[in-house]
Amino acid sequence: MRSMVARRMAKATTLLAATAGLVVFSPASQANAGECSLGFLCGYVQNKLPSSYTMKIAQLGMGTETCRTEEGTFTCKTYWLPSGKTSKDIGVKDADALTVENAAWTTNNNRTWFAAGAWEKISNVESRLCVVEGGHPACYQN
Repeated sequence: MRSMVARRMAKATTLLAATAGLVVFSPASQANAGECSLGFLCGYVQNKLPSSYTMKIAQLGMGTETCRTEEGTFTCKTYWLPSGKTSKDIGVKDADALTVENAAWTTNNNRTWFAAGAWEKISNVESRLCVVEGGHPACYQN
């Protein structure tokens, strides 16, 4: 006959394993977008484009607007990101997406192009630096 301590340990081990499985295998919901991973890994955008380019960032999973990204369509709250500013400068702790509204722009050394106003979703461990390169806006992971 198993002792009460052994039964409780077995029950705790089973509960811990089940909980770990839920954490590891459950996909991130839209409600979790806009929050920093582990509380401190946050998406970050730096706008070094001239003021003639209109740049916006978004927090996904909140707000009343709609942002269509390459990874799906999300409710979002958008913010203008002025030239020379970072997402954190304007009070956005975690940026989840970015766009240049008035010009086609690129990422990944010109391998990926986005139309003017198209949103790119970024993860919490990513940051973007946006500059003019080759006569067009380019936002690179840094």
